Amino acid sequence: MLNNNEEKIIAKGLNPPGPLLIVKKKLQTVQSKSLRIIVSSIESAEGLVDFFKERNAEASVDRAGDDFHVVVDLTNFKDRD
Repeated sequence: MLNNNEEKIIAKGLNPPGPLLIVKKKLQTVQSKSLRIIVSSIESAEGLVDFFKERNAEASVDRAGDDFHVVVDLTNFKDRD
């Protein structure tokens, strides 16, 4: 279910690390405490989950048809870059 308080990033059709690069750029300007990142492969989704978990943010993956939705709670996010 899409939450109106979350920002959505569509990174479908990209192989890793493409979605991660897009997300890193978006994190510089994100206003919301929640993200939904839509990717095409489980590898991309798992890479994003790992990235966020390493930075104290909770992330989970939902399957929606052929796409994977990575839902991230940025409340405790600590950027290391």
